[in-house]
Amino acid sequence: MAESNHNPTIVAAIIGVIGSISVAIISNWDKLTGQQKIADSTLTQPIAKTAYPPLDKEKPEVIPPTPLIDISGDWYNPAAPTAGGTHIEQQNDSFQFQGWGMLAQGIGYTSKGSGNLIAQTLTYDYTAQYQNGWVSKGNCTGTVTPNGEKITATCTDTIMGTYVSAGVRQ
Repeated sequence: MAESNHNPTIVAAIIGVIGSISVAIISNWDKLTGQQKIADSTLTQPIAKTAYPPLDKEKPEVIPPTPLIDISGDWYNPAAPTAGGTHIEQQNDSFQFQGWGMLAQGIGYTSKGSGNLIAQTLTYDYTAQYQNGWVSKGNCTGTVTPNGEKITATCTDTIMGTYVSAGVRQ
C-alpha cells in the first residue's frame, strides 16, 4: 500500500481553525469582557449642528495688479544736467539702457546695461568704457517715483566703488 502524506492538509486545516477562532474572539471581545464598543455608541448619536453665520453673497474685492511704471525715454543727472545722459528702452518689466557722460575728473565714458523693474524697485547691471581705456562693471538697486519721473539708485562699481545715482526724465 502506498502511503500518502497528509501533513500539509492537516497544517492548513489547523491554521484555518485558529484564524476563525481569533476573528470570533476579536469581534465579540466586548461581550466577553463586558465592555461596550465605543464605535457603536458614537455612530448612533446624532451629529450636533453648528450654527454658522450666513455666507456673504457679495463678491470678494479684487485687487487690481500694480500698474507698470514706464521708464522708457531719456534721463539726465540733476546734479550735472549737461554732463551726460541715459536712454532707456523698456519691455514689460525688463529694460536696457545706454549712457554717456563726463566724470568730474574730465574723463568721458559710455555705458550699457540691463535690468528689471518690479513695482517701484529696479535692479540693473552695467559695463562702462572710459576714454582712458578703463572698463568697469557695476550693479545698482533703487527706486522709481510712482509717476515714473525720478530714479534714485545705490550702485557698486569695480572702479568707482559705491555711489548714489540719480536720474530725472527729460
